[in-house]
Order: sequence, then structure tokens, then C-alpha cells
Amino acid sequence: MNNVNVEITVECFVEKDGKHLMLRRHPSKRILPNVWIAPGGHQEPGEGLFACTRREIKEETGLEIKNIRLRAVGRGYLQDINTEFAFHILTATYASGELISNPADGELIWLTPEEMLNLDNVLEELKPLFPLILNENNGVISVRAAYDGPNHLSEFEIEDPS
Repeated sequence: MNNVNVEITVECFVEKDGKHLMLRRHPSKRILPNVWIAPGGHQEPGEGLFACTRREIKEETGLEIKNIRLRAVGRGYLQDINTEFAFHILTATYASGELISNPADGELIWLTPEEMLNLDNVLEELKPLFPLILNENNGVISVRAAYDGPNHLSEFEIEDPS
């Protein structure tokens, strides 16, 4: 993996009334088109993690959030575009605002955790992570993932801290 591009990203599961906001990425997106993920995006140079999360959620959804918690950190390598992501998965609760109608990034929908598990084309690494990151009693976890094609997981590990 010489000369790999590395991007720092956030993905935030916003909770409101027992449901979480999910985004199906627009089919025109270069990275993970039509794949269901939590809203988020790229961290700007010098930007704090929580500030980035607030900004990205506001830009992508129109919502204000509160009670931000870091749930997972990890690295994900996408072989097809030779890019590695240093990602942060966070949770937050809805504070105020209305969802943007027809967002440029894709389709937004509120779903229960059970509905999230049954989504077609959800980001593969999220399925085993949903129960861990949505459980407020768990600490922060570390994840390593690799994809050998669009949303085709070839390696996955939840690291053991001991």
C-alpha cells in the first residue's frame, strides 16, 4: 500500500425518538454510491472532532445535535480507489432543526436499530458494529476493515484491547 491517500472522516448516528438517521449515498458519489451509512464527512485541517461532527451534520441534514459521544475509531482501506479512511463513529441526540428536503448527498431516513440491520446495501462493517455503537454502556472500540470492491468487505477486525 505505497502512496495511499488517507482521509479523516466522521460518521454520526443521530437519535430522535428511538430512531437513528441514516443516509443512502447518492448514486453519483465516487465513494460508496447507493450505500447506507450515517451522515458525516471529512474533517478539515485543524478542526476538532466534535466541531467537525456538528458542522457535517448541519451541512448534510440541517439538524443541530447535542450529547455527542465517540463510539468507535478505525481504519478502513478501499482498494478500488486506493484510499484509506481514518474514521470516527459517533452518536448524538437530536437538538433542533428540520431535515433538508432532497439533500445533495442522498436520501435521509429515520430508522429503528432493527430496520437499520435489515437495510439492503448498508456499509458492510456497520452490521456487526450497530449493537456495539448504539449500546450506551459500551466504551470506545477500535476497528480495522478493508474492502476489495464497492462495499465488499474483505477483512474486518474489532481489536481486542487486552
